[in-house]
Amino acid sequence: MSTPTLRLVELGPDDDAFAAWCAVWAATEQADRPGDAPRTVDDHAALGRQLVASGGSRDGTHRAALLGDDVVGALRLLYPLRDNTSVAFVDVAVYPAHRRRGIGGALVAEALRLAAAAGRTELIAEIDEPGPDTPGRLFALRHGWSCDLLETRRDLALPVDEARLAAVEADARRASGGYEVVTWRDHVPDELLDDRAVLEERMSTDAPHGDMPVEAERWDGERIREIEDLNVARGRTVLSAGALHDGRLVAFTDLHVPLATSEHARQGATLVLREHRGHRLGALVKAAVLRDLATAFPRTRLITTYNLEGNAPMVAVNAALGFEPAGQTSMWSLRPGSAPG
Repeated sequence: MSTPTLRLVELGPDDDAFAAWCAVWAATEQADRPGDAPRTVDDHAALGRQLVASGGSRDGTHRAALLGDDVVGALRLLYPLRDNTSVAFVDVAVYPAHRRRGIGGALVAEALRLAAAAGRTELIAEIDEPGPDTPGRLFALRHGWSCDLLETRRDLALPVDEARLAAVEADARRASGGYEVVTWRDHVPDELLDDRAVLEERMSTDAPHGDMPVEAERWDGERIREIEDLNVARGRTVLSAGALHDGRLVAFTDLHVPLATSEHARQGATLVLREHRGHRLGALVKAAVLRDLATAFPRTRLITTYNLEGNAPMVAVNAALGFEPAGQTSMWSLRPGSAPG
């Protein structure tokens, strides 16, 4: 019997084959981190619908790699539209049983072709690395990608030790006189929306980005609401805490809780405006959101966050709360024409 020819086909989030496309991601996530629940079909589909809808801050496309009728590989490209218009963010996955057969290489070649057609000159991808020499890292190195950013994954087992959390809170309160803590879920209050957009924009300039080929992002209230609505559509509740100074939001943290698998929450962004640092605001807002999580989702047993080792203040906050290293994640870039032929 002849071996089926590999085919790459375009598909959308409402196509019949999309569930099989998502199953590729689930299989790779389970192979790399068997203790973590994979993302759901609904999560992938909600993001996919945002990418193909008009009027948003980004668009994108999906490809499936087929052997016969079987989906064995998956590709997603995201194109920012308001900033970083030379960049394509690339997600590639291959069913573990079909690795080392050229499928990933074919998907990267397709990503290069699609990116070039869209006028994108840099590709960026993220790789989860539970341990050394993971398949994703070895694949990226073979195909000429450059590692631009390396962050340590840290996990916090819940419930948090009460004495430890109370000590962090007390220390943060002593250092943060004149600041007020506020919390919200899913949607920032209207009166803080513009400040929240400023903070998100400053994430792209003030937070460490290593050598990633990215520029400052442009955010406004409309873009914040777009992302908030997307998180809800993806089946996530986002618990947030912020610090106010003279009524203005100057720090925030987000914690994402997937409703289908609420046992494992994932830390989103945390930022303190540079001019307000030194008052333990990062610890203050993180402690506040942990209190909210314990009340709202008592079944949550793990929080995962990522930090650049050079970001000493945030690493120290997470260590004080009890986070422990659990592997790393890396960001890689590739420019069309630079990949091995």
